[in-house]
Amino acid sequence: MNKNVGLKVLVVLIILAVCLISFVGIFIKDKNQMLNVIPNYLLSMNLKGTRVVKLSVDTSTKEVIYDNEGNVTTDGLDEEGKLKEGYTKKDEKVNQDEVLTVENYTTVKEIVEKRLQESGINEFLVKQDTENGEITIELPEATNTDAIISNLAYIGKFTIEDSQTNEVLLDNSNVKSSSAVYGNTDYGTIVYWRIEFNKESKEKLEEITKKYISTTNEEGNTVTNKISIKLDDEQLTSTYFKEVITNGRLELSVGSATSDNETISEYIEETSRLASILNSGKMPIKYVTGNNNYLSTSTNIDILKIFIYIAIVIIAIMLVYLCIKYKAYGIFLSISYIGYVALLLIVFRYTNVIISLESLVVMTAILIINY
Repeated sequence: MNKNVGLKVLVVLIILAVCLISFVGIFIKDKNQMLNVIPNYLLSMNLKGTRVVKLSVDTSTKEVIYDNEGNVTTDGLDEEGKLKEGYTKKDEKVNQDEVLTVENYTTVKEIVEKRLQESGINEFLVKQDTENGEITIELPEATNTDAIISNLAYIGKFTIEDSQTNEVLLDNSNVKSSSAVYGNTDYGTIVYWRIEFNKESKEKLEEITKKYISTTNEEGNTVTNKISIKLDDEQLTSTYFKEVITNGRLELSVGSATSDNETISEYIEETSRLASILNSGKMPIKYVTGNNNYLSTSTNIDILKIFIYIAIVIIAIMLVYLCIKYKAYGIFLSISYIGYVALLLIVFRYTNVIISLESLVVMTAILIINY
């Protein structure tokens, strides 16, 4: 008898511990504040709020300069800003008419969806008008929503160029994958943007690192041939190699070494953003961000609160009935039932289950059936 009582007490203590973890959380001290290490619930768009964004085909024009041989150049102006002799200047469409096809529209839509997935968005809706290519995106409102939206309009053109001649040495076609990684040093944590090149480009990268490396000339001075790494023709960094790379993997440090967790998180977020753009591919058409509206869910939240209150009252009545009818055994069953609910909620948190009004109705029905 004593053994059974002791076992029941142990079970009750375990259930209470699970309930505390589920309903309260586990808190640790971090920089003068207490943080809950248990993951938050993932709410659906109809509960968390929805951002509606439109991407439209860029219809603007750009100024293009041609040299004497008819080649596009970025060095067509003299020191006074005037066009060099023999050079011509034209205003051309950013997107030529021949690229505005249904096939390219579809490709852009697929790239947008991939970027959203790479950004860790669990729920989104992408619609496209194949007549004009316009894309409408619905995604949950979050603290990083603006940063995610800013990624979507990038073409994703990636190049590694000679800093002096602008000769393209490597581009998107040479890249296999990209990711954000980090490593610990004596000075703190360093975040890297890792770019892994495909098998065909491994030797090419090795030859480039042999050329664009720090050397010493006859006078004993350090000489460096630099490369420029660009995204959509905007320079991200200009650097040289300290050693020859033979594994086909380029790692670029983002920021400096630090032990500040908030700064590390910012570096990782920025690097992950670059990686998602590169991994998703290069868009055949340039788009611009249009309408960007937030849809409130206050009505749904009010409904959710009412639903939760009603569910709690119904479950409480059921548990009180158990206690009255079965007395001590009913109390033990009620505690077990609460522990089951607590454990289920913990599973929801760790398995990234998206909670919506519909899923809560189903969950409540399951709880009633189990009762």
